[in-house]
Amino acid sequence: MHRICCITGGVLLGVSLVAHAGDDWQPLRKAAQAGRQQPLNGTYLHQMSGALETFQVYRGVVDNQLTERRESLDGLPREILRQGNDVTYFAPDARALTAARYSAVRLFPAVLPDNVDGLAASYTVKRLGSDRVARHDCDWYLLKPNDGLRYNQRFCLDSVTGMPLKAVMLLPRSNEVAEQYTFTDVELTAPKDRSVYKSHYKLSYTQRGGAQSPAPSTVPPVVTSVDVTGLPPGFKLLRAVERTMPSGDKARHLMYTDGLVMLSLFVEPQSGDPRPDRANVVQGALSIASHSVDNMQLTLVGDLPEQSLASLLRSIKVSLK
Repeated sequence: MHRICCITGGVLLGVSLVAHAGDDWQPLRKAAQAGRQQPLNGTYLHQMSGALETFQVYRGVVDNQLTERRESLDGLPREILRQGNDVTYFAPDARALTAARYSAVRLFPAVLPDNVDGLAASYTVKRLGSDRVARHDCDWYLLKPNDGLRYNQRFCLDSVTGMPLKAVMLLPRSNEVAEQYTFTDVELTAPKDRSVYKSHYKLSYTQRGGAQSPAPSTVPPVVTSVDVTGLPPGFKLLRAVERTMPSGDKARHLMYTDGLVMLSLFVEPQSGDPRPDRANVVQGALSIASHSVDNMQLTLVGDLPEQSLASLLRSIKVSLK
């Protein structure tokens, strides 16, 4: 009996180890956590639409709270300070402050969602091989979308900590680079000098709860009168609000994400003749498309190639209740 128990236990342990070894998503779970919490001090490049920006980033624990400050080293001067879940933008003027808020859409190296397992509905993961980034050994992983609409995404993860050292968004068919981030120099330890977390500018704007969340005083009223079907698998509704457009018309604004891709759908009443359909790249991996249907003007903005965004906008069904 003892031998049987040992054999059974050994078999179960073996099955458990094989299952764990075959869990391709585990490195990305580790990377998601490291991308947000790993102490660091480094410089990275952000390339999009032929433009190149350089940022210095510091991260550590200050007064028992995870604190991160990044500063642009070229272009418009701006800083982004993250303390816990709150993000504050600093700049010398209003124009640079707006640029800071745009830069905070993705706070590299936090490029993966907290719930990595949710990506399995839309992507497959594959390990590609080893590399070296900013003097650190790293391993490449590919997230390939199941539908061919979304960008292929590649991440080189530090071989020890799992932190993303490089992230690349590739067009689905040509594999051309649409947008990428890469460290040029990084130490995976917290800076010793706490003065690096202090801003150089007085003009600031704070968003409670993160860069993706509006400040409480600016949150528009929630709307529940729109039904949208036909979105690809994996996309979930984050928020539905009502906004006033530049034309003065009220529009429903619905925000969706699959964990990597953010989509904003604006539904406006159509006034006058239908506008011609259009689709174009805004910047980097961000595109915009518009389409008129059933006396509604639909506008979709998101991290998809322009052709994919236009195709998706024509295929979804929107009904007002």
